[in-house]
Amino acid sequence: MGIHKILTACRWFFFREGFLYILVVLFVLMCVDITGVEQSVKIRKLNDIVTGINTSQLYAFSEGKIPASAIDWPKLTAYFRMILEFFPSQEDAEMFLGYCEYYGMGDEESALEHIHRSADNMPYYFWNDYDTGLLLFKEGDYDHAITYFEISLLAPADKMVFAIGNSIIYRQFFLKALNVNIEDRLNNARQNAVLLLAASFYYKKNYDMAELFATKGISTPGITNREPFYFYEGAITLARGKSKEALSYFEQAIKAKSRNPMVYRYAAEILKNNGRLKEAQSIDPNQFPYPGILKLEFY
Repeated sequence: MGIHKILTACRWFFFREGFLYILVVLFVLMCVDITGVEQSVKIRKLNDIVTGINTSQLYAFSEGKIPASAIDWPKLTAYFRMILEFFPSQEDAEMFLGYCEYYGMGDEESALEHIHRSADNMPYYFWNDYDTGLLLFKEGDYDHAITYFEISLLAPADKMVFAIGNSIIYRQFFLKALNVNIEDRLNNARQNAVLLLAASFYYKKNYDMAELFATKGISTPGITNREPFYFYEGAITLARGKSKEALSYFEQAIKAKSRNPMVYRYAAEILKNNGRLKEAQSIDPNQFPYPGILKLEFY
């Protein structure tokens, strides 16, 4: 009797219409992209959160138009962490998280950890490789810094532009900058990478490689600031015992209005050692203070 009731209750399954309903439901389930729906929900949540953040401030800060104190770094940090929670493979979020740790929290160790991870997982992107090299350079780890600077110079511009165009973060925070002077920014940043390669090899006392990059910076057309390359060319030449040749490089750096105190110290010392006391006295080696912490060049 119990079986009869069950069969009676489910009798509609045995009709053609019942099978039709089942097929329709299965077809709908097959057509719905569950992953796409989940992605849309996550992006909607991120968009809701970002409405509480002044998205123009991060760009303004990167351009040097506002101070770090004007930005709500904890809110930005929480936002980038949430992106990583939703999209673990969003390596540019890892990079921006490191950026917040560096500028907002002053935690260079955590900044290096995040930017380093981003560079290792997204090696075709210039900025994270460059910033990783820069932080390693600051720590005096020239061997690893050189590796990341060299990788950064090999990063293809077309892949970088594609990555920027498909980035949630860039679309939300840097929309105005996506098509403005991207090529100039990249060229300036690569110029810095070449300079830091020269510096890294110089501090490692590998003067041949240091000279290679310093000469490249002096001779390459389109370099906007040759002054620091003149300094390293002079410092390398001086280390090799050729003080008169070194002086000519330091003089070119001075002519380019160098703000590096070492340029003036070296030039004054060489002039003094060569009996040119009056000229040496005209150069004040203390006219510029030593630079503060080396900052990330962010574009």
